[in-house]
Amino acid sequence: MKKIAALCILFCLSSSISYGQYWDKLFQSDLIMIDTYIKRNDNGISYKDTRTYKGTPYNNASYLLGTVYKNDALLATNVALRYNAIADEIEIKESLDSPDENARVLTKSQDIYVKIINEIFVFVPYEGGVEKGGYFSILYEGSQISLYKKMNKKFTAAKKASSSLVRDMPAKFEDAPVYYIVNTVGKFYQFPKSRKGKFKVFGSTKKLIKEYTEVKNLDINNEADLKKVIEYYNTVGGLSAK
Repeated sequence: MKKIAALCILFCLSSSISYGQYWDKLFQSDLIMIDTYIKRNDNGISYKDTRTYKGTPYNNASYLLGTVYKNDALLATNVALRYNAIADEIEIKESLDSPDENARVLTKSQDIYVKIINEIFVFVPYEGGVEKGGYFSILYEGSQISLYKKMNKKFTAAKKASSSLVRDMPAKFEDAPVYYIVNTVGKFYQFPKSRKGKFKVFGSTKKLIKEYTEVKNLDINNEADLKKVIEYYNTVGGLSAK
């Protein structure tokens, strides 16, 4: 995780848990009911009753096994983790079998990051502070530029049927990710939604990148293909995002 320490410029534990030394220091708050703290961004629904909405406010609806690091030191392993995209928080339990009511919120710190299965989440401060900072997923880390994703969610409230001819529409969470190039000094460049806008982010190398996508038949609006583009950019060398 060689670049994590530099990220504040822009937005400027052993093989098992040592509970007595580390566990209580991992959290920003005491035990709180999940249905309470997820509602800090209250959308007027019961998050526990998944029948009332479609999609999920999380990166994954269920907890998954993962690890917690501070800088490059392992703090916890085989703990249950999931990312709450609505509250922009990492929820953590001691194990997959622990009750959800025992989940706690991981402390937000640029020094602490987590790996959930194969996905790495880092916290990036804003101007050195936590308040406006946020979690990002690292999709690819390169020698010149890296690819980060902000896992935003679009929420649509439930809608009652206007007549007996149509059905009620349940509330819905939809993925609305935003992608970023991050250079070697931690500066972020946000990709626009449009295909044309994404190419513009590459500045003077736009033509080269566009030719590469055409030869390889890549869709730059597709996450997997965008990752391949970033990998290619790092292989050609001597380029910098504008």
